[in-house]
Amino acid sequence: MMPPSDEPQGLLGSYFSPLFMSHNQRIAYIMRGVSGSGKSTLANHLAGLDGIIHSTDSYFYDSNGEYQFDPSLLGDNHQKNYTAFRDSLGKHDVVICDNTNTQEWEYEGYVRSAEAAGYQVVYVVLKPSLRDAQVYADRNTHGVPLDAIHRQIARFE
Repeated sequence: MMPPSDEPQGLLGSYFSPLFMSHNQRIAYIMRGVSGSGKSTLANHLAGLDGIIHSTDSYFYDSNGEYQFDPSLLGDNHQKNYTAFRDSLGKHDVVICDNTNTQEWEYEGYVRSAEAAGYQVVYVVLKPSLRDAQVYADRNTHGVPLDAIHRQIARFE
């Protein structure tokens, strides 16, 4: 059976869960993909009931639950997300960094911290395609415009 076309496609396939974990194994997933690629949908599947997801986007919601992106807060919010991720290590068997992570420098601190805490690091790469840029722009939940999606694709390593 073919998966629905709006499901995320990536390095590990369309449908999977942390079932391949051995008993007592701790995994840190590093989600990588442009806005609208399906990272958060996939992260929710991977987290299951006991995992925790850390996304810098979560720091841009106001007190009314409305997403309000402010580029001047990006650096501070990335640091808050990294600190929360690091603080979750040792408390959860599945810890997820759900950011675009288009370049290695953006996620290398997460990887070092997870490995130092004894986690197996699994990269979940939803490799972007320029021909699908409009799909990503239409599908993303934070109103990221097409030109920003193009920039994310251009810098994706």
